[in-house]
Amino acid sequence: MSMSPDQLKALVRRFFEEVWNQQKMDVIDEVFAPTVVLNGQAVKREAIRQVVASRRAAFPDIRVTVEDQVAEGEKVSTRRTWHATHRGAYRGIAPTGKEVTWVQISIVRFAEGKIVEDWPVTDELSLLQQLGHVVS
Repeated sequence: MSMSPDQLKALVRRFFEEVWNQQKMDVIDEVFAPTVVLNGQAVKREAIRQVVASRRAAFPDIRVTVEDQVAEGEKVSTRRTWHATHRGAYRGIAPTGKEVTWVQISIVRFAEGKIVEDWPVTDELSLLQQLGHVVS
């Protein structure tokens, strides 16, 4: 049974709202296939959990807002804005207590109603600049 582009967009929004904003980690199993291609590397769903846990350790109050979505066929592209306070180590940077905002865009591909590919790109430079680690 094929899902409509609107249904696929809703699943992606559910991932951000429920997993990231509400910390409902079990939703990962409902949204992602058991093996996912993440930026070209095949990984198990556990890797998605580890990404979430790692980011939450550095930014415990993280909130994500979906800004734009475009869907065609089995693919959904989402632009989102992240807001958080730097309270734990991130990429070797000790906690700064700074409030930061960054943007991320991804394209995900679905098969049989589950995400099987995820290609996120993060404005890491902006985040590192806000943390005082990179001078603009």
